[in-house]
Amino acid sequence: MPTLTQWPTTEDDVLLRHGAIASVRLVRETDRDALIELHRSLSDQSRYLRFFSLGEHSAVDFVDRLIAGTARQQAVAFVVSLHDRVVGLGNCTSIDDKTAEVAFAVADDMHGQGIGTLLLERLAECAERSGVTELVANVLADNRAMIDVIKASGFSTTTVRDYDTVELRFPVYLTEQLLDAIATREGETDAASIRALLAPASVAVIGASRKPGAPGHVVMQNLLDSGFPGPVHPVNPAAGEILGRPAYASILDVPETVDLAVVAVPAPAVPGVVQECATKRVKGIVILSSGFAETDPAGRALQDDVLRAARRGDMRVIGPNCLGIANTDPEVRMDATFATTSVLPGCVGMMTQSGAVGIAALRRATELGIGLSSFVSAGNKADISGNDMLMYYGSDERTQVIALYLESFGNPRKFSRLARMVSVRKPIVALVGGASKAGRRAASGHTAAAVTSSFAVDALFGQCGVVRAHSLEQFLHITGVLSHQPLPQGRRVAIVGNGGGPGVLAADACAEAGIDLAELDEGVTSAIRTAVPGVASASNPVDLGAGVTTEQFAEALDAVAHDRGVHVVVAVHTPVAGFGDDDFAAVVRASTALAGKTTLAVMLGERTGREPIACGDSMVPVFSFPEDVAQALQPILAYVDWRAAARGDVPQLEHVRTQDARDLVAAQLEAHPGGRRLDSDTTSELLGHYGISVVPATSAAGAEAAVEAASLAGFPVVLKLADPDLVHKSDVGGVRLDLDTTDEVRSAYEDMAAADTQRDAPLVLVQRQVKGGTELIIGVSQDPIFGPLLMFGLGGTATELLADRVFRLTPLTDAGAAETVRSLRGSPLLFGYRGAAPADVPALEDLLLRLSRLADELPQIAEIDLNPVIAYEHGVAVVDAKIRIHPAPYLPSPVLRRLSPTMAAH
Repeated sequence: MPTLTQWPTTEDDVLLRHGAIASVRLVRETDRDALIELHRSLSDQSRYLRFFSLGEHSAVDFVDRLIAGTARQQAVAFVVSLHDRVVGLGNCTSIDDKTAEVAFAVADDMHGQGIGTLLLERLAECAERSGVTELVANVLADNRAMIDVIKASGFSTTTVRDYDTVELRFPVYLTEQLLDAIATREGETDAASIRALLAPASVAVIGASRKPGAPGHVVMQNLLDSGFPGPVHPVNPAAGEILGRPAYASILDVPETVDLAVVAVPAPAVPGVVQECATKRVKGIVILSSGFAETDPAGRALQDDVLRAARRGDMRVIGPNCLGIANTDPEVRMDATFATTSVLPGCVGMMTQSGAVGIAALRRATELGIGLSSFVSAGNKADISGNDMLMYYGSDERTQVIALYLESFGNPRKFSRLARMVSVRKPIVALVGGASKAGRRAASGHTAAAVTSSFAVDALFGQCGVVRAHSLEQFLHITGVLSHQPLPQGRRVAIVGNGGGPGVLAADACAEAGIDLAELDEGVTSAIRTAVPGVASASNPVDLGAGVTTEQFAEALDAVAHDRGVHVVVAVHTPVAGFGDDDFAAVVRASTALAGKTTLAVMLGERTGREPIACGDSMVPVFSFPEDVAQALQPILAYVDWRAAARGDVPQLEHVRTQDARDLVAAQLEAHPGGRRLDSDTTSELLGHYGISVVPATSAAGAEAAVEAASLAGFPVVLKLADPDLVHKSDVGGVRLDLDTTDEVRSAYEDMAAADTQRDAPLVLVQRQVKGGTELIIGVSQDPIFGPLLMFGLGGTATELLADRVFRLTPLTDAGAAETVRSLRGSPLLFGYRGAAPADVPALEDLLLRLSRLADELPQIAEIDLNPVIAYEHGVAVVDAKIRIHPAPYLPSPVLRRLSPTMAAH
């Protein structure tokens, strides 16, 4: 029987269905009494359904056997605890090499909280890591609740009924259906807990102040000015009343229930305040105070104390070190920020990790007429993060566009899955701070962020449909277009203006951004000439001339808008005598043809804070320069393309031996605890476990051994130094090509030996020469935050010079592999360029999928370099391969549901 890996060893906080915060961890020997008590507390019916018997001794014997089995690693078990009480148990016991049986017990009063599914997810992940491929559950036919839990879990189950029992079997392979089901369950519970924060019935401001400008004073003032309908209680032991409201010395003195506490006291006092909030049974806390993980290790420890106290009280936390939150719902009308700008109501859900960026974003959004459904400043993200807000905004009916400013990703792979699920319904706009080294240093200093490279961010966002902005202005411009206008139905843009130069600039900006200019229909150009006699240019970009009247501009604009080949209309206005900005706005406002078609306006030289122009049921955003339009439109069109593309699935591949690969890597790390570059034979063996073949090579030490190996391989051959730490062998004369005779092989070896001053007989690899085809490079590097990052590009010795490469995060889907191959600038070389035979693209995609799976399943892989990979008309050849392994740190599973851990739990 296989050894069942006792993993993960961390204790994770989890959110139950009705908002309680529990913990889940592996069973310990010290849990014996608690487990027996759990089983004794079960009703007769529950005990019968669990053990097929009513005898109490069955539970005691079972607990003893289970603990003994976990000690021998023949079983693995998890418990769920709530307020120091064990309320759920899930266990998995080996049946044979590939199969294990699962069983569950949940306290009677905790049914319906999602505990069974939570335990099942962990058991399946643990079983898969142990080499188990199938789980079995034997359940009484009367136990409909457990049968329904397993069938609704997302696993693909098969059912066999035998009289009064049901056997359910399901593979542990993580299908897209299963992963989506897990993410959906997490999203439902998470969104409900955040909804309680954003829609409280009552608020207490702890640290409320009478001093104008102090955060505690501004928050109080904003809550009152926003028209919050519930009671607002100031808490300050040194004040009798604040802003006309009676003040209390402690939240415990508030006579009414309090749903939300906004905390603005010095950092050392926050843990005590949070404990009082727990005693008061407050539902959630927003901590404005700074002085936590963004400062130093002591501040990080203080933040951990705060989070632990909040978790014990079943409270979610926003912050610390944040600006606050706001909700513009007419039923809520809550502004619990210390910003000085009022939040406009609208359809954008905005989260910023930085309070300062939040202040700037709110002010600029107001200038641009961008309304928000809600606003959250996450600060240090001790608890609620971008992933949590993504789940909330994805389910919030008032939110149609999601805007995120992020400086770190706690669990980027979970973000990727959530974003893919949400992006098909709602656009997500994201601005990431810390892409540069200087930015990373600054971000880590002020929001305790751990940020990563721009390559990884681009890969993440590109794969999950997130619209990436590269500046705060672009972030808000994109958000404004998406919130005010319908999505374009295609990529073709028409430009209409009253000046030639601005139209040319707009066309150039679009071309530079890869945006297509529409070819206007002949009927449209004819209508323009009729409407504007003497028009300078009736083709795209349309130049109506400086003398155009408002009526003529309106007719031309309508004609272009009616063209079905035009998906986006850009109206460009240059102010002239008799036709000012207000006249232009009136033209746009009066157009009925523009309604329903994506429309953007440019008012050259206009102040940057121009509000959008009302046009039918929508608003037309106004830009100051044509370049701003292109910068906003290009990522939106990429998002439109992403929505139209196939998502694909992570396929199950044949000839994959995951457990053999894990065993090989484990053995290598046992012999080399610090990690190493694998030698050629071990590299080929590891790749072979994933169905990846390397062109055979024979090791040889000495000229005659090299000659013998060459004769067996068949001429022509290649000689390569076998040093695994030598990356660029050709740079030091470590590669000799096109050796056609034994004399050439002998001479080449002797030259290489003469150049090697450290060894008398250096080890070389002798390999049959591979010719023709297209040289490519495929690699993997382990990003410390994002995990495996797969690279694909044109290869050979000039790969760095060409720099034609793309990056993707694993796991790669079949559609993702196809898209990756086609993303290179040089991809035409693979599809029959200039009459050449096309490459075997399906074989290339299969290689990408296999390497993606290898990297995804083996976190000990630090680097993989396949260079060159030769793509032929029939098949691909991996000519040279290098792999470096290292001890893998614990990484949170992208699958398992868990709340943000304290730093001590990392």
